[in-house]
Amino acid sequence: MSKSILVGLLVAFLLVGVVPATAQVIQQGGIGDPLTLAASGVVIPFYTNNGFVSTIQVASPVSDNPNAHMFFFDATCARLPISVGIPLTTNDIAFQQIGSDQGGPVTSGLNGLVTLAGASQSGFDLVPLTNPVHVRMYVFNATSAFSRVIEPIIINTAEFPSLAHWWSPLRTGATFFAPLQSDLTHIKTDLYLICPENSIEGGPGAAFGQDTGGGDLSFTTTGFPQINPRFPAVSTGHQTNAIRVRIYDTNEIFKRDFTIDCDCVIQYLKIADTINPFYKDPVEAALGTYTELTSAPGGTARTTFTGYTDTYNENNGANHFFGRLQNGSQLSIDGTLTSTR
Repeated sequence: MSKSILVGLLVAFLLVGVVPATAQVIQQGGIGDPLTLAASGVVIPFYTNNGFVSTIQVASPVSDNPNAHMFFFDATCARLPISVGIPLTTNDIAFQQIGSDQGGPVTSGLNGLVTLAGASQSGFDLVPLTNPVHVRMYVFNATSAFSRVIEPIIINTAEFPSLAHWWSPLRTGATFFAPLQSDLTHIKTDLYLICPENSIEGGPGAAFGQDTGGGDLSFTTTGFPQINPRFPAVSTGHQTNAIRVRIYDTNEIFKRDFTIDCDCVIQYLKIADTINPFYKDPVEAALGTYTELTSAPGGTARTTFTGYTDTYNENNGANHFFGRLQNGSQLSIDGTLTSTR
């Protein structure tokens, strides 16, 4: 089957049932299954802007987690002045709304990150979980009937504790496909990037502890595995030009090369408008585009990130193709190495 037919089928699904819109070089590969048991802690994004509701689900299938606790950060990775306990018994499952208009702890309209682990005796610090957990985030919009399920970023797995499988799925590279962005068919793609900073781990007072300077294999001051490459300092501000973007057409012909920002939790809604107009070029991008995202070249450290794309018809609330970016290390995606992040 030709590429044009396959892309046509995908676009056809997005056009079905159209209705008026109602709303709008480190050995740490990070390839562990994000849905496996999280051994010590979890990071997961939430979204409460544009009418979205976020609900975190936590299950404790192995044994008790009486001190399970959550810290919250806004979209710039600044710590919010609230934390919530979510104690669990064996085979327990618990839910917590995030936005304040649904009874949650975070002011509605914000996006950000949740860090979940155990609470220290003081209650002011996170320590590794007593027992492994499963976590996911449900995000939905009651007006448009749009919903998505977001998988967790686990620090280390309980079943496969090799360092090479920690911090899944944070990597230094990723790829995605987007069909032609069109104002005629109303087909659009949004890009969501997650680029944690050292308020999550590594910096003073970080949720998962401070970097001890012990090298690539070290643990933090509170006993969590240290991320490599290290998260950048929040004090440096916006991660300007942190991600390199290379766009190809579906015939493998290279088209564009530029950089974009990646600041903790960032959204590029309608990528032809917010990233590059090439995504809506009716001649050169007629069958869509293939994009590679990697750490920007020339920096002193690689950017560790993950993200999601959402392809949809902006006049149709029924069909959304939402999913996590296909990821890999920067060097492996560049074709120069296959064994590092």
